[in-house]
Amino acid sequence: MPARLTLPAELIDETIDHLWDDSKALRACSLTCRGWVPSSRLHLFRTIRIRNAEDCASLIALVNSAPVIARCIRKLTLSAEYDGLDGDRGREDDAWVNKAADLLTRLDRVHTLALSRLRWDALTPETKQAFSGAFKTVQTLLLFEVRFNASADVLGFLSEFPALDELYFHGVSWTHESYNPFPAQWQMGSPEQMQLSYLFLDPRSSPTLVTEWLLNHPVEQRLRTIQLCWREMEDVKALGDLLQVSGSTLERLQIEFPSGLSEEVLRRNQLSISNNTNLRSLHFGGLDVSAASSRTFVSNQLFPWVGVMLGQVRSPLLQEVVFELELPDVPDLQSFDWVRIDQELSREEFRGLMVRFYVNCTERHGGQALVDQVKQAIEDKLPGFRVRGLLRVSCI
Repeated sequence: MPARLTLPAELIDETIDHLWDDSKALRACSLTCRGWVPSSRLHLFRTIRIRNAEDCASLIALVNSAPVIARCIRKLTLSAEYDGLDGDRGREDDAWVNKAADLLTRLDRVHTLALSRLRWDALTPETKQAFSGAFKTVQTLLLFEVRFNASADVLGFLSEFPALDELYFHGVSWTHESYNPFPAQWQMGSPEQMQLSYLFLDPRSSPTLVTEWLLNHPVEQRLRTIQLCWREMEDVKALGDLLQVSGSTLERLQIEFPSGLSEEVLRRNQLSISNNTNLRSLHFGGLDVSAASSRTFVSNQLFPWVGVMLGQVRSPLLQEVVFELELPDVPDLQSFDWVRIDQELSREEFRGLMVRFYVNCTERHGGQALVDQVKQAIEDKLPGFRVRGLLRVSCI
């Protein structure tokens, strides 16, 4: 009788882990051997997306039949769809979310939560309470087109995540501005306080509300990555304060300002990255020449804040600087203060720096000839930097 071969449990787990995104193979593994079921099941149900009432009912039935599945769910997305229009905005088909309340009370290991196209104020108190229990373990929160009644509701919601590490804020809106939006429980000294390291704010959300919330938080937030689009032209003080308190913790900054933001506004609001002495990546986005050229500027050059911020860099660890351009044609490159940009990038402490330009050439009929012209023009405008660093230009 042949000897029975027994594989080490570690080898089995590693093999199944390798199949983490192959649902067909994982189902086959779970049917092959009873001992393979736990690892296979964890990967099969690790990421769950609920889009409508049918998805919700199916998952509830599945968890009722095998309660252990609830403990496998680590990434949960509730994404409603639009069902027509209310005036000039979409009407969310999100009534089914209330049916998930009982399910939510059983999810105690979710570390990533994504909510899309939901009206938080339309949920029942029971559903909100069920969500609150699931929030305790969430480390990454993604909000996309979620609506609230008032700004205080937004901050009260965000304050329910004691373990939050990453926040993505896309198109979040509210109907009313609260007189004092900051959560009342801050006065009570909660024993569990979040420590955020990653912040993403898109242009359709008010960056000021979230930024001031972080600045007023009982626990000082020292962000490692900030990625945002700031639209308040005359008021960037909150952002300047956030960069200041992030200090040497901040490693990656991706920033986009409205066209026409002047040097004077930056100086008046004391916006500076000189205190971010461990900055490794600096990314300038939204440099749309076609949109900016139609406006009136304090400076003769477009985007003067780019040169100002480059001059503020004091980090010896800077590895890359990225520029994202929207460019109608090659002559429009003259709109930038290339002398200042080249001067700042050519500093001796930046030797070996990688500088990347991602250029969206809006003139579609130029073909490869236009691409070559753009690359050559940018290279010619940075003569000092080219002898000290690495320059890459990509047309997308």
